[in-house]
Amino acid sequence: MGRSAKTELAMLPERRAAEWLSQQPDWILHEILREEWWWTGRPEQFAPPGDWFVWLMLSGRGFGKTRSSAEWLGDRVIKFPLDVSGYRTEWMIIAETLSDAMRLCVNGPSGIARVLERRLGEQRRSIHDGTGRWRIFKAQKPFIQIYDEGGKEAQVIYTEGADNEDVARGFNLAGAWLDEFAKWPKPDGSWIEGIAPALRAELPDGEFPRCVVATTPKLVIQLVEWRKRKDGSVVVTTGSTYDNASNLAAPTLAELHKRYHGTRIGRQELLGELIEEIEGAMWKLDWIERDRVKPEEIPTLVYTAIGMDPAGSGTRDETGLVCAARGANGHDYVLGDWSRQVAGHAAARRAWEMFHAYRANVLVVEKNMGERWLSDVLYQAYREMQAEGIFPPGGTAPVKLIAAKVAKKLRAEPVAGRYEQGGRVHHVKGQNLADLETQQISWVPGETKDSPDRVDGLVYAELALYDREGGEVMTATPYGRPLPGQGSMGPLAGAFPGR
Repeated sequence: MGRSAKTELAMLPERRAAEWLSQQPDWILHEILREEWWWTGRPEQFAPPGDWFVWLMLSGRGFGKTRSSAEWLGDRVIKFPLDVSGYRTEWMIIAETLSDAMRLCVNGPSGIARVLERRLGEQRRSIHDGTGRWRIFKAQKPFIQIYDEGGKEAQVIYTEGADNEDVARGFNLAGAWLDEFAKWPKPDGSWIEGIAPALRAELPDGEFPRCVVATTPKLVIQLVEWRKRKDGSVVVTTGSTYDNASNLAAPTLAELHKRYHGTRIGRQELLGELIEEIEGAMWKLDWIERDRVKPEEIPTLVYTAIGMDPAGSGTRDETGLVCAARGANGHDYVLGDWSRQVAGHAAARRAWEMFHAYRANVLVVEKNMGERWLSDVLYQAYREMQAEGIFPPGGTAPVKLIAAKVAKKLRAEPVAGRYEQGGRVHHVKGQNLADLETQQISWVPGETKDSPDRVDGLVYAELALYDREGGEVMTATPYGRPLPGQGSMGPLAGAFPGR
């Protein structure tokens, strides 16, 4: 890796360094004294050239991702104060939590507040920035407001925590900084459903919204997809902790090396490697990719199940909701993942909405949770939807219980085995299955206490399909009629229902 201009000068003989400095204009010397980024940053810490949409920094701890991201975003904010319509531009910093966004990305020693202080002046003090405009800024929770020379509000930088897939939904962003993306609870869904559609502001000079994604690598489907792109829309910068050794305390570096060197965690945390296969995980990404199909490749569906894993007591627990169907060819197709951080009546309602959207035959629920639900919220929500005309009157809620006596690993093994055999379970492209797939390929039974809610939903749905093997195929639905044959996918022909 390269060295900063500051380091290069320090390595010169004293006479040559003094000679070089004497030849520089005053403004260069002023920026050197101010520790401008062009002077202190290493070459790999600067954004690559080109018309990329995502700058992905995959690197180990201590590489300097935060400073690089803050400098890049600060530069973009100053360069584009207005969009093409003359309206102030909006930007966003998203971290795992709002506290992380404010404490590390904004107010930390390498945060954007320090960048703006250097570039625009200290908080609430104006300074000329070289463009003919005078600005001041004010850092406050949960945004940073920048004002123009007349005190009028100009650019604004919002800060958010990545609590769910809806983060950034509804914004009209000119750019974003996604910090420690791989640590987010639902990184794939957050990008696809919330962030990517929000990067839509029209910028002058033929420019367009961009984002920097800075993260220590961890197996996340979206990271794998970004890294494999060859169309120029994503540029990848990789690096290790050791690249920034000169700026790290020697005892800290030695301790990290002693603790992690030569381990899988060390390859991720220190060397910045994205390891696509985790030892002990029950699924492999290659299995899923090998058998993935397009929607138009799905045959007629003869039986459809919704697997439901009700949310537990954990603060991050989700209600797992996954739809899988058996095709007329005997293969299984994973059609959708509606898992969300909901519980109680809202979760029951969402389960039946998914059931209705996919014209399912059965809702499968774990027995120890399901018994309580059957007598209360599940039946109640089903009756409500019958009264609303969503489900036909008469009949009971089509629920099947899965015994909870079997350990999660044992229950999942036959499902994972079916994937491994090849050609038997197919994930459908473009159906927002990335968070489910990330959980599948990263869940190592016994390694964590967190419940794999989406995997559980998938397993329940798949087990319901296995139970029908060797028996008569039933296509009846709660609507009292067989699945209509409209194209190869019946009522699902064309587009899948949303979430």
